[in-house]
Amino acid sequence: MRSETTSPDVGALALLPLPNVSSLSQRQTEGTICVWCGAGLIPYTARDLGSRPSPRGGQIFPRGCGKCVREKASDTYKLHVSHCDACLRTEACPDRMGLRSLASQGAP
Repeated sequence: MRSETTSPDVGALALLPLPNVSSLSQRQTEGTICVWCGAGLIPYTARDLGSRPSPRGGQIFPRGCGKCVREKASDTYKLHVSHCDACLRTEACPDRMGLRSLASQGAP
């Protein structure tokens, strides 16, 4: 059964860094292939990364495969917790929770 994306996950997805947007193919900017590895995506396995501004104006709609989203979330989590004031003070941080959730979950 497909898992629903929770609110912390949605915010965390927006934190994941994309490759250089100007170097992405049309299929990557449209979300038909993974923005990182280029794997083909189907609605069940794709993770919507949210619309992002395009350097050419307008918006792009990148998506990622489960494997790449987990890897990027893990990398971003490690960086985040070492620089976030709330995380350093061990306070509640929705970004930390969302990134940790993305890094530990399987494909949607």
